[in-house]
Amino acid sequence: MMSARDPDQYIIVEQQYSHKFKVKVLRAENVTKGTLGDLLDTPDPYVELFIPTAPESRKRTRHIDNDINPEWDESFEFILDPNQDNVLEVTLMDANYVVDETLGMTSYSISKLKVGEKELVSILIGKTTKVFLELSLEICSAIDLRFSLALCDKEKLYRQQRREKVMLGIKKLLDMEKPRFLPSSPQEVPVIAVVGSGGGFRAMVGFSGVMKALYESGVLDCSTYIAGLSGSTWYMSMLYSHPEFPKKGPEQINEELMKSVSSNPLRLLLPQHITNYVQALWTKKSNGQPVTFTDIFGMLIGETLIPARMDSKLSEMQEKINDAQSPLPLFTCLHVKPDVSELMFADWVEFSPYEIGMSKYGTFMTPDLFGSKFFMGTVVKRYEENPLHFLMGVWGSAFSILFNRVLGVKDIPGGSTMEEELEHIKPEHIVGEDSLDNDEESHKVCMQDDRQQEQASWMQRMVTSLFSDSTLFNTREGRAGKVHNFMLGLNLSTSIPLAPYSDVLAQNYPEDEADAVTDPDEFDRIYEPLDVKSKKIHIVDSGLTYNLPYPLILRPQRGVDLIISFDFSARPGDSSPPFKELLLAEKWARMNKLPFPRIDPKVFDREGMKECYVFKPSKGNKNCPTVIHFVLVNLDFRKFKAPGIPRETEADKQFADFDIFDDPETPYSTFNFQYSNKAFTQLHDLMEFNTLNNIEVIKEAIKESVVYRKENPSRCSVSLSLNDIQNKKILKRDTTGLVHK
Repeated sequence: MMSARDPDQYIIVEQQYSHKFKVKVLRAENVTKGTLGDLLDTPDPYVELFIPTAPESRKRTRHIDNDINPEWDESFEFILDPNQDNVLEVTLMDANYVVDETLGMTSYSISKLKVGEKELVSILIGKTTKVFLELSLEICSAIDLRFSLALCDKEKLYRQQRREKVMLGIKKLLDMEKPRFLPSSPQEVPVIAVVGSGGGFRAMVGFSGVMKALYESGVLDCSTYIAGLSGSTWYMSMLYSHPEFPKKGPEQINEELMKSVSSNPLRLLLPQHITNYVQALWTKKSNGQPVTFTDIFGMLIGETLIPARMDSKLSEMQEKINDAQSPLPLFTCLHVKPDVSELMFADWVEFSPYEIGMSKYGTFMTPDLFGSKFFMGTVVKRYEENPLHFLMGVWGSAFSILFNRVLGVKDIPGGSTMEEELEHIKPEHIVGEDSLDNDEESHKVCMQDDRQQEQASWMQRMVTSLFSDSTLFNTREGRAGKVHNFMLGLNLSTSIPLAPYSDVLAQNYPEDEADAVTDPDEFDRIYEPLDVKSKKIHIVDSGLTYNLPYPLILRPQRGVDLIISFDFSARPGDSSPPFKELLLAEKWARMNKLPFPRIDPKVFDREGMKECYVFKPSKGNKNCPTVIHFVLVNLDFRKFKAPGIPRETEADKQFADFDIFDDPETPYSTFNFQYSNKAFTQLHDLMEFNTLNNIEVIKEAIKESVVYRKENPSRCSVSLSLNDIQNKKILKRDTTGLVHK
């Protein structure tokens, strides 16, 4: 019988094993350039090793000057798929100042070698030259990917510690409540997640107000997770990388943020800045790592938001959570295929300070390995951990389209929804020097056309020097982030279900619920596997499929009871229905057989626009979270400066009298990367107010979650045998084909 504590540990994901092939190049005898060549020059020999089927396929010794009997004594390792026909090609080379000369080549079939044996071989090259090698083959037991559906051990430990602190936080928040609404043991503590949507700087600034309200009200002390997407991840990155957080709260940190966004980040694309970016990226490229516009965009965002912390890493955020003193931050991007719409196919990639991976395939790694070269689950070339600003660029990569405008390149038709939105934005939101000494001038163009053209031309030359294919300017692929494929060499002919025991816990949903969003192309190909033969994968802003990071917190292993969701997504107008992204999240959950409350869009017709809506699970819908959905809207804030405290002065009323999406000046456009102090304060204070204005709604939902935990102590834990899990899916070895680009 399975343990009720962690059923996922019994859902097997097959671990892949590769071979480690060791080659020691010892020496050579009678190296010759031919009769005539030997008369003219003594060779400077070196040996090149090449295995076409290996991911790091080519290695070489140093060259030795003027020696026909060189001794190298150099060792090399290759990671191989034992199911492939692996052949070692040995080439003897002569080093020259201009072009190196090939002296001869031969091959050796590695299949001759038995696992666990070491063999000394001499290889004849030409008629007289011998190269002596020491060869060995062993099973590679050092697997760097974690193959599992369960949470990692560090997150499990964090959850245990956090539960104790959340229990105290709930008791403090619900101080005067009856005992039945308060947890009396850790098992009765609900898991609460705070969620922030995408929406560029609008989402970032809005989320800053939300976090201040949650922090000061005590709700943050009751939360286990904070999940962000695109713009919200930028605020989370700034907050969790701040050296004084959580001792210093969001109020003081938000003041730093306001100063950071008061000037246009595109000023950082002036020559004195971009030269440094290009130099850094040339270094990255020369080390063998892919480079795209997302790298530059990440530097731009980093220099804007965390200029003093450009060396910060995601893994360093563990310091903020190792004692469970703060909610665990979760970030996301998508793995996509360049020729398929993100709305049709996308794999959600999750990032935490503990791990990065894809639950769809049950594969995870520590953050320091993301971007390294993998083969069959083993690192074959390790790079330094990516800086946080690179990840910030990936998480918000939809905005790298800004470079097309700045660099004077026309975009091609057929872009994604967020890209198309840029076509309607005012030019001054994406081009301009810093001229924001006062609020009224915040969106005025301050560079002449000739200067813009000159600067764009210069930048285009500098940036395109990084890329071998200049047409990348015009493609979605060029704007996507790109990393080495950490699943290279695995076989994913079938993916792991996000809810592997969903057949056992299946709920019967009405047909109209499953089709709440009716576009037939939505998520049409989400069951397709990743291309495990591609050496690199494309990763993009998750908002390009839908704008809420629900997949991170709907993992049944996390057992979230209450989701407090803040949606900063663009709408046609302030009075437009606010459920588009939430309905997409619902549809995605249904397709993955994950419990989700029914989202009834008709509630908007019945109740009108509200600051937040509550969606509860239907009766009998086990393990289903409650969703509190906060909307970006200015309602009570116009009349009250704090909950229950009316605005009195005319200046105070004028300050609060503004629209978000109906303002013809579009100060809160998705692609506006420059906020005046007034615009920042208005949006920040609005979302702080909306959150505090509905604290009682949040408290009520927390009470209900505690009661549910009391009545269902095994919430999201399942007791059943392996035989109960229908159609159990595992990863298998790929036995066909070679790796290709």
